[in-house]
Amino acid sequence: MGKRRSKTGSTDEVARTLQVGDGESLRSRALAAAEERKRRPMCVVILGDDVGERQRMTESSFVIGRGGRADLVLQDPRVSSRHCRIEDRGDGFALIDLGSTNGTSVNGAIVDGERILESNDRIEVGDTVIRFELQDALDVAYDDAMQRLIHIDDLTGLYQRRRFDKELEELLGRARNKNAPLGMLVLDLDGLKSINDTHGHLFGAYVIAETGKLIGRVRPPEAIAARFGGDEYVVACPDHDLAQTTAVAERIHAAVAEHVYVREGVHLGPGISIGVACFPEHAKERVTLFSCADRALYAAKRAGRNRVSVYEP
Repeated sequence: MGKRRSKTGSTDEVARTLQVGDGESLRSRALAAAEERKRRPMCVVILGDDVGERQRMTESSFVIGRGGRADLVLQDPRVSSRHCRIEDRGDGFALIDLGSTNGTSVNGAIVDGERILESNDRIEVGDTVIRFELQDALDVAYDDAMQRLIHIDDLTGLYQRRRFDKELEELLGRARNKNAPLGMLVLDLDGLKSINDTHGHLFGAYVIAETGKLIGRVRPPEAIAARFGGDEYVVACPDHDLAQTTAVAERIHAAVAEHVYVREGVHLGPGISIGVACFPEHAKERVTLFSCADRALYAAKRAGRNRVSVYEP
């Protein structure tokens, strides 16, 4: 009887194991197939002036080029305004050259018309090399985390300078195409040295962080903002003329004045000086526009600090 129970038990166990294993196998294959369908393309610049830049493909087509209407905008002068396009064909992704001046290559081979892409293919446009990736949900989460480390200032939550400069160039391109204005603010804290000297640099870092968060909340939703270095910030306001940009500066100035800065029971009272300039009224290029706003900032400092100043040519 004992042997029969053992034999019966063994048979039952084998049956159960086969059933569970077969179900798991089917489930694994179904999950793998579903995950494969979820994989979406990402284009990552691995060589060129824009190295590190990346753009995820979220629509059925994706344009790489130098113009403001491209999805992945490159600064490379040998890249055409609409250089090439990636299309989702349902069962794969095709790269199509859009009649570019200098042509498009994949893994060193010139694209004649179009080519089906594989993950990790290298797309060569001008002097720029772009890696084509297919990312699943885990890849996307990792990439988002890396992008935050690369592009976001961890103290303030604002952009870092490199990301700001890139997006500002794109915003200026759109402003030119639409014949629309774009406002620029350069901001600098007042009284930070005294706070550092009296209470220590941790208190100064707290003031920098709090002010950055205030700027992030007060700026218009469509505006971009960055910590430009130390206790200096910069804000770009698309579709804002000089009067509208000055109003944004006044709101930020008022927010800093009204904010309660308290750390470890110590009340701190920084001020902020803000310089205002506007495209195309004061400048037509990114560097010149920043310079105009920066000059206005120093005019505010010379006038007594803790105020808003508009650039005067």
